[in-house]
Amino acid sequence: MRMARLAHPLLQTLGLTIRSLRRERGLSQEALADLAQIDRSYMSSVERGLRNISVLNIARIAKALDVPVRDLLGPREVVRPVAAVAALPRRPAIGDMLEADWKPGRYLSLC
Repeated sequence: MRMARLAHPLLQTLGLTIRSLRRERGLSQEALADLAQIDRSYMSSVERGLRNISVLNIARIAKALDVPVRDLLGPREVVRPVAAVAALPRRPAIGDMLEADWKPGRYLSLC
């Protein structure tokens, strides 16, 4: 049986930011993937935080979304309905993650 991969918090943040910007622009995953010249299934795994995406692909996605690359890399407020927020498990804030979980070079192994 295959075990599910756990998404690294930094990759999850990037994926949620891309998804949020894509939805704000009314784009489907397929449309964004086409604009960025990236396979749709790859885009799906990026949004779920399962891909250690290259800098070149981050730049392609930023261009397709018409935002600077830095807008994809920083934390972003995602507006969710109150009921959806209450149902979510508590995750550490991005500041907590950077201090507690993320170490230089650690992102390469995703462990």
